Amino acid sequence: MAEGGMFFQVMLQREWVEFPPNANKVICDAFAAGEPTVDFKLKIDGREVGYSIDFRRMKQTAKFSVKERTVRPPWEMMKQLQGADAEAKPDVVKFVGEDTADKQEYKKKAEEDAVAKKAREDRIKALKLLQDLLAETAVLKGKEEEELIVTRAKVAQGCRDCLALGLSEEEVRPLRDRVRKVHNMVQDLKGAIRVFCRTRPFNQREKDAQSKVCLQFGDDKMSVQIENNDGDATKFMFDTTFNPGTQEAIFTELKELIQSVYDGYNVTVFAYGQTGSGKTFTMYGPKDNIGVVPKSIKEIMRLKNEDFGDAKTWQISVTTSMVELYKGKFADLLYKKKEKAPEIHVKRTPDGEVLMDGSIEAPSKDYEESWKLVEAGFDGRKVAATAMNSDSSRSHLFVILKVKILNLATNKEIRGKVTLVDLAGSERVKDSMVEGEALQEAIEINKSLTTLGDCMSEISKGGKNVNMRNTPLTAALADSLGGTAKTLMFANLSPAVLNVNESIMTCHWAMRARKVQNKKDDSAPAAKGAPKKKAAAKRK
Repeated sequence: MAEGGMFFQVMLQREWVEFPPNANKVICDAFAAGEPTVDFKLKIDGREVGYSIDFRRMKQTAKFSVKERTVRPPWEMMKQLQGADAEAKPDVVKFVGEDTADKQEYKKKAEEDAVAKKAREDRIKALKLLQDLLAETAVLKGKEEEELIVTRAKVAQGCRDCLALGLSEEEVRPLRDRVRKVHNMVQDLKGAIRVFCRTRPFNQREKDAQSKVCLQFGDDKMSVQIENNDGDATKFMFDTTFNPGTQEAIFTELKELIQSVYDGYNVTVFAYGQTGSGKTFTMYGPKDNIGVVPKSIKEIMRLKNEDFGDAKTWQISVTTSMVELYKGKFADLLYKKKEKAPEIHVKRTPDGEVLMDGSIEAPSKDYEESWKLVEAGFDGRKVAATAMNSDSSRSHLFVILKVKILNLATNKEIRGKVTLVDLAGSERVKDSMVEGEALQEAIEINKSLTTLGDCMSEISKGGKNVNMRNTPLTAALADSLGGTAKTLMFANLSPAVLNVNESIMTCHWAMRARKVQNKKDDSAPAAKGAPKKKAAAKRK
């Protein structure tokens, strides 16, 4: 309330007396402080007269009289009565706002003041919430995964609450950074490289051969025992196992990794295993039961629209690329022109980003646009018939989605990407029974997979500056393995003893990446060359 904005006028012995403006301040201060009543004194003809106002009833009373007068709330400023009004009502004390025009003006002012006051109160509340959350989460080292997940949700909600209470994006940036930090800690606790194991039902070839089951999955959802025809059994440990699990359950385990892309991290998901072990089903699936790649694209677009949908604050761009690595050379599967496609060269920028120079990075506004590109890209993938599969993929297939997030309020940019790789079949050359050009394909595939396994093993052991340039496959993944990158691998296994040797090799390869030594079953040989014992578990 502005000092001097309220005036009392009273007719006393036919003479108007203007009361001093400090009376307004006394009244307004008491009202603002929530006092139920206020007492004040005014000088009339040199004599002090006491008055009081009961704010609960909005009644004014003079000390020398019990007569009450109704007054308006103090937020409607008082003003001096005009002479004509005074003559018409010489004994009435009026608050400003009796006239219609004045009432509307001062009502508007009162509403504006109320809004401003509410905004100040909300801001104070938000700043306290922000400070409390930052103090509460200042020390996170040593916390368990479950506790970190609760903390992440609490800070994320606090960030939304602070924005709703009127803080700016720049002001809540410390909370957004804290959410990213906690999310990254959760992912790191799960392991920089996570390895899942998945099997599938028998295929027709295995049924026709009347093959037996060689896999036994533990109730712990982490172990699988593989038993050969001689009854020798070896147990392997994974981060999670699926026997075979649903496509939804599979994606639930890796969904949070997609969130890491929006936090500025590179994420790699790939499927490894012999031809026909279910890699492509896991990564793509049929149209009515989609797999990791389409689900990841959907999640990328969901986060884009739901978490960063405010166009006034965020500018989000997503691009889709699809390339295959065949016999050591990359080909762009999105290139559809008649002219010869440009050669693709893997380059690395000074800040460590890997670029597929020469490949198309197609802007993608939604899932449908991105997925249509991927579907069209499948038409050009290299396949060949092998003894393992009549339609075997002979190349490593990459789908890459890059995300760029620009905060328009802070001008801060974050970049991340997810690389989804369906690796070529890992079967040994003698098992694939190929010759000629197909033999050269198999040799190149095995060389690249061996090098990839070596690199992942070194990374899992904490190796620094791992050489990723030995093969085009590892060179393409140089910024997506190790460091701050997040990696998840599916080791796909055939359930049939017909393919037991390939399944064991797949598990050994996976264990190198996971930095976990496989555990021998008590009934299995203790070391190479030791006498073999029959597995206690009954074979199916």
